[in-house]
Amino acid sequence: MVRKFRANPDFLLREVAGEAVLIPIGEAGVFENSVISLNDTCCFLWKLFQTPRTIEDVIAEAKKEYSDPDGVMEQGIYSFIRDYLKYGLLLEEE
Repeated sequence: MVRKFRANPDFLLREVAGEAVLIPIGEAGVFENSVISLNDTCCFLWKLFQTPRTIEDVIAEAKKEYSDPDGVMEQGIYSFIRDYLKYGLLLEEE
């Protein structure tokens, strides 16, 4: 079975003073009353995960958007997914 992940709908992406932030709504757990700042790459990945995607889909889309001369992008995407799953920002689709 192919694993797909999606952004947790309890977090909304907004731009505040030119900066991309996630604002928790609903059941946001440890992030209640917090705002999470995203860099450009994390913002790009967050937007991709608005619909359920496989890791391979996301890597393919990122390679279209960003150059990766050092070959580190894929590992960065795995780290993003691992960390965002850990904190409940991403959810695994059933």
